[in-house]
Amino acid sequence: MTNVSTENNAQKTRKLAVQLISGGLVGGIGSYAAMSLIDPKTMNVDQIIVGGIGLIYLMMGLFVGFGLLAPKLGSKILNVEDEEEIREQRRILTGSSIAMATIGAALAALALAAPEAAVSPRAGFGGIVVALVVSVAITARDWKYYDEMMWQLSRDAGNLAFCGIGAILMLWGSAAAVGLAAAPTPLALVALVAGGMLLAIFVSATRAGLMMPR
Repeated sequence: MTNVSTENNAQKTRKLAVQLISGGLVGGIGSYAAMSLIDPKTMNVDQIIVGGIGLIYLMMGLFVGFGLLAPKLGSKILNVEDEEEIREQRRILTGSSIAMATIGAALAALALAAPEAAVSPRAGFGGIVVALVVSVAITARDWKYYDEMMWQLSRDAGNLAFCGIGAILMLWGSAAAVGLAAAPTPLALVALVAGGMLLAIFVSATRAGLMMPR
């Protein structure tokens, strides 16, 4: 029994190492590619933050999508038990991949949108609208396939995001109203909502034990 437990722990440790290394490599390559296409010196802080959050969403979506295309390799880089679980969850994972990638691309486009830029203001706003519609449509389509754990995770993440974002907006708005802080910019609000949702998902997944290698 001890040998089996030790071997399982060793396998989980190796899997965690593979996940961290592959995630770091993909994130690094993605960041380098993004920085080579834009000049951060010409961007405001809120633009950089929104763009960075968008890149995280996009990388997550592409990461899951790659795991779906190659289940054997995906079982090593995604937090699943084996490739069979990827096949069983293909519908939900496909929807999540599309939603994440779409939101990420839309946030990145919004961060770059400007009257004289490659992304027009209308295109930047339109991308966000499309991303939200796609996400809602996918959620409505896949809702009935959620198991009890997915339901609980969704409720937990939603509650955390609502309370956390709401509290920050209340305090920030109040401080700005009495002159103790600058009012949030439109992009700061977008970053707060998008980043808050992402953080809430990670916190909920960690509380449910889903961040540990399986």
